[in-house]
Amino acid sequence: MMKNVNTEALQIVAAGIAGMLLLPSCYTTGLIMTTPTIASVWDGPMIPLGCFCAAVLLKLEKRSEQYPLAQVGSLLLAVGGSLIVLLADFIHGNDHKNGAEKDAGMDHMQFIQGNMVLSGVVAAYSATALLQKQLTHYPPITLTGWMFGIGCMGCFVSLLLDSILLGGNLTGSTLGQALSQLHLALKTSPTFRYGLLYSAYFVGGACFAIASYASSHLESSVITLFAACQPPMTAVLEWIWEGKGFGWKKVLGMCCVCCGMCGFTYIKRIESHNKHHKPGP
Repeated sequence: MMKNVNTEALQIVAAGIAGMLLLPSCYTTGLIMTTPTIASVWDGPMIPLGCFCAAVLLKLEKRSEQYPLAQVGSLLLAVGGSLIVLLADFIHGNDHKNGAEKDAGMDHMQFIQGNMVLSGVVAAYSATALLQKQLTHYPPITLTGWMFGIGCMGCFVSLLLDSILLGGNLTGSTLGQALSQLHLALKTSPTFRYGLLYSAYFVGGACFAIASYASSHLESSVITLFAACQPPMTAVLEWIWEGKGFGWKKVLGMCCVCCGMCGFTYIKRIESHNKHHKPGP
């Protein structure tokens, strides 16, 4: 009994660190270094692929027995579509830069570094989803609250250690500077307050609570598959708010993502139907 409690405590701590500390840190850093569309690619179709591969390797899920190639193919189609969106956005962005900027090579290096950071989003989200699947006997709101508390403690400890040992070089500011900036932003910026509330209640709290609840009914790979709709949605919002055009490459990529999602969920639905309607001996 005590061993199970200790194991579950470690799982909750790991889920909090992965989901509430590493995930937003990697996403925010990668977003600053790239673009919203590229960040949504890593935070979208790449996540179900990474989660599915991790679940199969750890024997938490099994590949489809009836349609193994179609299942893998649908995932690869979604990932291929996301890569088309990524490359189209990068090439389109470079077309508006002058020759000096292109020859400097700094944009390409930042592009590579940003994508390396964003790959941590896939690892952190996949780990969180798989850990949540092991903790389905806890109420979703309770589990999410524990994860939030662990994430906040992790941020505080990271800032404190960086302030003491590295003088703020790793995180970009000391603990005192971070608290001072937070107090100033909360006091003077309504936009920051609204954004903080939205991120806490909807982006963080609601999403992870829903994922915790869904974990008791669906496999992790199916839950994370819904992240694949982010690149098409982000491209649409960029078109609405920033006036960025689609282009046939982005449209092709978005179609591939949609087809891959439909194929994967269709196979899961067929297998679930056959499993529940299997004739008895």
